[in-house]
Amino acid sequence: MKKYRVVIDTGVLVSALKSNRGASFKILSLLPSGKFEFHLSVPLVCEYESVLKRTELGIQWTSEEIDELLDIICLLSIKHEVHRLS
Repeated sequence: MKKYRVVIDTGVLVSALKSNRGASFKILSLLPSGKFEFHLSVPLVCEYESVLKRTELGIQWTSEEIDELLDIICLLSIKHEVHRLS
């Protein structure tokens, strides 16, 4: 069976961390299932971290819990190097 390639939008992560009742949490919970290939890059992980740790978003996770989640996402995802045009 073909696996779909997925890049998780930062907004999806924010929604997933704010509520475990919605589609965003369901998408995130599929990460370890192997049903999808999750893809990311260093700049994307930096964006995830920067946004998820903003206190004004009302995410009830500690900085350490967010770091652990990001570690798991990095472990289970396919990494890509970003090439920028000069």
